[in-house]
Amino acid sequence: MKQIQLIQLKKQRVNQKGLTLIELLMVIAIIGIVASLSVAALQRAFGSAYEARAIANVRSIVTAQFEFNATRGRFGTFPQLMSENGNLSDQFQRYIGGAGASEVVSDGRFDYSFRFDRGATGFTLDADPKPEYARRFRRFRFRIRQTVRGQFGVILASPPSVESPPDSSYKPIGN
Repeated sequence: MKQIQLIQLKKQRVNQKGLTLIELLMVIAIIGIVASLSVAALQRAFGSAYEARAIANVRSIVTAQFEFNATRGRFGTFPQLMSENGNLSDQFQRYIGGAGASEVVSDGRFDYSFRFDRGATGFTLDADPKPEYARRFRRFRFRIRQTVRGQFGVILASPPSVESPPDSSYKPIGN
């Protein structure tokens, strides 16, 4: 009797179905494909968020610059803008260096730099991605030649590049 039960037990094990190695490899491959697609989408989303933050920072700096110009009659340096505008000092805690016409501050992903026109009648603000992000993120620029009431300029963007692009590659972005 025990021998018959043992034979029946062995037959049950043989008849049980499990995953074959090929089926298991297929499941792993499908999971890998789905994971790689979602990681790529997540990286694009983070890239868009970092660029949106850079555009918002450019707008904040430009607004602070116009306010400074309205009260002082000239454009200010980063330390001057930060001392008068608490929001800017919170956003840009890392002062990289430079003085006067070549100051640079950073938010961790982008470096922001001023160049003033002769006679301080205008300025150019560049937002360049850090070198490790230069191939993925666009560069942004705001330029105004002279202050005119009601004139706020436009933010320009250039495609991602390691080298500094020519002025002609900057195009207006949508607001």
